[in-house]
Amino acid sequence: MAENSEFVLVNDLQSCFNDLKKHSVSFKLGQAQPTVGDEMHNPLHQQFELILTKIEETLAKQHKESEEYLKVISMKASIIYEKAKILLSENLLTPSKTLLEESLELIKDFSDHPKVAFLHMRVVNHLTYVLSRLGFLQEAKELLLRAIEEETKCSPEVFSTDDLFLNTKKDPKVSVTKLNRLTINNMQMLAWIHARLGETEDNLKVQHDILQKQLDSCEGDVLRWAESCFRLGGMFIGQCDWPNAMYHLIAAESILNPLEVALIPNPEIHVAQADLARSWIYYGLQLFESSRKSLISKHIESDGIESEVLKKNSGSSESSSSKNPYHFQGLEIELPKAIPTGLIKNCDQAKGLFAYLQKWMKRVRLYYTLRDFPLQYVNSCLDLSELYRFVAFYEEDIESQYAVQKRRYDALETLSNILREVRPSCYLAVSVELTKELIEVQIEMINLNLKKLHRPTQGVFQPFHNSIELIRYFIGPNFEAKEDVLKKQMYALSAIHGKLNDVALSLNTSTEPSSVKDSEEAGSSGPEANEEKTEKIEDNQPEDETEEIKKE
Repeated sequence: MAENSEFVLVNDLQSCFNDLKKHSVSFKLGQAQPTVGDEMHNPLHQQFELILTKIEETLAKQHKESEEYLKVISMKASIIYEKAKILLSENLLTPSKTLLEESLELIKDFSDHPKVAFLHMRVVNHLTYVLSRLGFLQEAKELLLRAIEEETKCSPEVFSTDDLFLNTKKDPKVSVTKLNRLTINNMQMLAWIHARLGETEDNLKVQHDILQKQLDSCEGDVLRWAESCFRLGGMFIGQCDWPNAMYHLIAAESILNPLEVALIPNPEIHVAQADLARSWIYYGLQLFESSRKSLISKHIESDGIESEVLKKNSGSSESSSSKNPYHFQGLEIELPKAIPTGLIKNCDQAKGLFAYLQKWMKRVRLYYTLRDFPLQYVNSCLDLSELYRFVAFYEEDIESQYAVQKRRYDALETLSNILREVRPSCYLAVSVELTKELIEVQIEMINLNLKKLHRPTQGVFQPFHNSIELIRYFIGPNFEAKEDVLKKQMYALSAIHGKLNDVALSLNTSTEPSSVKDSEEAGSSGPEANEEKTEKIEDNQPEDETEEIKKE
């Protein structure tokens, strides 16, 4: 008779559960009734109360040490969890939090049991989501850390509420997939919470572990994995962690290249390759900028002048090599030796990085064409201009610097002409930025021309003391026989001075009063270069030089 009564109760529970599933499709827990305002008259709420009452009756007849008692407890916790999910879908966070905490309290002592483990993970997943939405980030973080630690110690047997009530059986492969997805979801939630709490290093570690978990379990799409990998590389770039940034970019490349070589007809591969190329350009620009700041900081310190901002920037860049290296198990990756993974210290390293980035610049333009993506194409050209600027910074002699700046000017001028003819609307949108870039390059080239009027003395450029020394340096001792050449040189110097005045007047009358300063600060010379250029112009006034020559 006892067995018959238990059989009847089980059938009643299954019947109530099927009715509950039907009502959950047609009604909402937070739905107001037009006739009666009492929540008890909500059909879905009544169905939940009915099945919970049946479970309590069954639970009272079971021994606490038996397997049946544990199963009924799981049923109760699962029903409460399903009710909390419905409330959460209706954006009722506080009632959902209360029910999830009640469900977790019922099964927290059995979290390692095969029939309860997966349910425990699901409850924690939803509860931490609700807690994070409500602002309880620290509590959510502690729950997830414990849950992720326990996930490796259990082998769940029950994976859904249907399995509990209807005794359904899942395919083992499907069960493993569900377990891996839930584990990854909990790890993603933990990474998001770390980011919200400002724990950058923990966030990066968890995101790397997520990629390793996906790699081990072969879960998810290959393209999505590669995209997540080079985006994580971008986060390492933001932390000036150059070795880990390069490693993740190379890892993404090692996944995407075989897909491209296999000629798989998937247009998303080309998009992923173009975005990876943009990540490499970002890597190069940020590495160049950090290296430039470090060199300037060392130069200032060697002169006995300290700059807190530059010291802080250089310190964060140099400390990048001491961070923990991350590697993917089961993935063979070869890092290119020609690419620096630390600060750039000489011209050879700068040229090597620039040559490597040229390949990725072509990949960017291969997909982001002027016809289909004009703004992205223009941005890539401006990035190339920045790369030229950094290479010119590392060049040692003036002629090489001038050649690089000339190539930079030609690239910008060509872009400006093409946009003006082919894409007038796009040219109007970026004309101000292009004009600023062109003016900056012209000023740099004029500055280099003025530097040619100085001679090197023991490795340091010193100004000429008088006009006779200047003429003898350029023309030689027989300068009396070369009067025409002398006049041409002085006219050229006068023309340079006139161009500088015209540029200054045009910038002073623009809508942005500080545009000259901004354009100079955007270049490699910095604010100090403005003062240097002004002093050189004042020291080499063409009118004064002409008067001295006439006297001689």
